[in-house]
Amino acid sequence: MKMNSCYLNRKAMKMLTGILFTGLFSVIMTVQASPADSLLLYFRQVEEATLLHQGLWDKDIYGPILLVDAATREVYANVPDAHGVLKFDKGIYKGILPKEVTISNTDIQWSGTHWAMITLPLSANEHDRVDIITHELFHVAQPSLGFQIRREENNHLDVREGRIYLRLEMAALEAALKARRFERAEEHLKNALIFRKYRQMLYRGSETTENSLELLEGLATYTGQIMSGRNKWQWREYLIRRIELFEKVPSFVRSFAYETVPVYGFFLYQKDNHWNKKVDGETQLTEFFSEAFEADMRILLQSYVKQVAEDYRGRTIADEEGKREVSHNLVLEMYRGKFFEEPRLEIRLEEMNMAFNPQNIIPLDEDEGTVYPTITLSDNWGVLTVEEGGALLRNDWRWVIVSEPLEITGKRIAGEGWVIELNEGYEINRIPRGDYQILRKTPVNHPPEKGDSFY
Repeated sequence: MKMNSCYLNRKAMKMLTGILFTGLFSVIMTVQASPADSLLLYFRQVEEATLLHQGLWDKDIYGPILLVDAATREVYANVPDAHGVLKFDKGIYKGILPKEVTISNTDIQWSGTHWAMITLPLSANEHDRVDIITHELFHVAQPSLGFQIRREENNHLDVREGRIYLRLEMAALEAALKARRFERAEEHLKNALIFRKYRQMLYRGSETTENSLELLEGLATYTGQIMSGRNKWQWREYLIRRIELFEKVPSFVRSFAYETVPVYGFFLYQKDNHWNKKVDGETQLTEFFSEAFEADMRILLQSYVKQVAEDYRGRTIADEEGKREVSHNLVLEMYRGKFFEEPRLEIRLEEMNMAFNPQNIIPLDEDEGTVYPTITLSDNWGVLTVEEGGALLRNDWRWVIVSEPLEITGKRIAGEGWVIELNEGYEINRIPRGDYQILRKTPVNHPPEKGDSFY
C-alpha cells in the first residue's frame, strides 16, 4: 500500500497527516487566495527565512512549495514539477490538482516532485505564514536529515489516566512559560517530566510510540516556530496561547506532539541554540529532555506524583476526565454499533492517500480500529469524502468502513454524511450477510465469435 507523506505517513510513519500543523490552534486572520505578486512575496519571505536559519539543521530546507485552493483545486508553485504539468505564468507555476490527490497541509509526492503542500488562504500574519510553510518544508527535508520514522499509535492518550497525565504535563509546561525566573521555570519543567515519565510507566510501550510522533511532528513544529521570525517574547506568548487552546481539543492521540516538543525546545534554545542537532531518529526524547533539565526520575512513586499534581489543578483535571470518560464511552459504543452491528460498506485499500483532522480522531479497541469523524481518502477505486458520521479505518490499514449506502447512482455512491466518486473498473456489490463491498469488476469471458481469435 502506498503511504503518501502526511496522508498515511511521512515515508515511514505518518498517517496522514493532517489538516492542522503549525497553525493548529492559532486564532489568526486570513486573506483570500492572493494574486501573483503576493504569492511571489510569500515565496521570497520563506526563502529568506530558510536561508537565515540554515544553521538550524546545517541545511537550507527551502524547496518545492505547492499552494492549493481547495475549492477550485488550482495550484501555485515556486518551481516547476518534474513532469511538466504546471505552466509558468507571471513568475509562478500554475495548474489544476487532479481529484485523486487529497488536499491538506502536508508533504506530498506529486508529478515527480516532493512538495510542501499548503492550503489557501494563507494567514495575513507573516510569522504564522512562514511558520506553517517551513513546517512542511522540514517534512520534505526530514528523510535527508536522517529521520526515518515508523507509524505508531498513541491510543492510551484517549483514555482517562493517559489524558490526565498529559494534561498535567501541559499544565506544568504552561506554568514554566509563565514563570518570571528561569530557575522557577526549570522547576516546572522537571515536574512536567515527572508527569510525562509516570504516564509512560503506566502504559507499556508508550514511550516509544509517543517518541515517534514527537520526532515526526514535534521537530517540524519547532522548526517552523524558529523560522517564523517571532522574537523570544512573541514566541513565548504564542506557545502559551497554543497550550490554552490545546486543552479544549477533543482528541490528544495525534495532536499532542505539536505542543510538547516546541515548549521544551523553547527552553533548551535559551541554553543551547543547537540542541536539536543532537537529536536523530534514534533519540529518546524523554531521556534527552530529562538529562538536559537535570530531572532525576529514577524512582516515581504514585503518592509523590499525585502530591506534585496538586500544584497543577490535579483534582480538577481528574474530575473533568472522569466525566469525559462516561460520555466518551457512550460515543465509543455508538460507533461500535454503527460499524460492526448495522449494515455497512467495506472497502479494501490498495494505494491509499488520506487527509484528516488530527484533533478529533477516536480510537476503538486495538483489534477494532480508529474512527475518523471527517476524512478524505483516495485510492485506485475512487475518492471517499466523509463530512459527518465518520469512517472506521481498521488497524491493519487494509479496510475502511462507512455506514450503509443510501444512494447508488452510476459512479456516485452516497450514505449518511459521506459520498464516493467511483472510478472505472470498480463496482459495488452486496455480499451474503447483507453488507456491501467495493470490488474490482470481474472480466467477462465469452466464446470467440466468428473472426475472433485467441492468438
